[in-house]
Amino acid sequence: MMIDCVLKYLFYKIGPMLGLMGTLVPLGPALLGLTTGNIKMLAENLVIAFTTTVVGLLVGIICYTATMVRQRWYAKDISDTAFIAENLNRGKL
Repeated sequence: MMIDCVLKYLFYKIGPMLGLMGTLVPLGPALLGLTTGNIKMLAENLVIAFTTTVVGLLVGIICYTATMVRQRWYAKDISDTAFIAENLNRGKL
């Protein structure tokens, strides 16, 4: 369970970074295609660049949302457990 949370946290931090790297790497060949007049090479590499950006952001958004939802669940569970323990100590339950 803890490993799952750590992995989601890691992916929502690293996903956008990998998307940025995936954007920058194909830009070299794209610019080379631009200088040589090879528009097809430019277009193909720009598609790869923008697709990796979108995928990286999507991974980050999904993992961030899952992490926040799970943290909310854990906070609620802890609050409920504290409430029950407090009432058990007072003899109300």
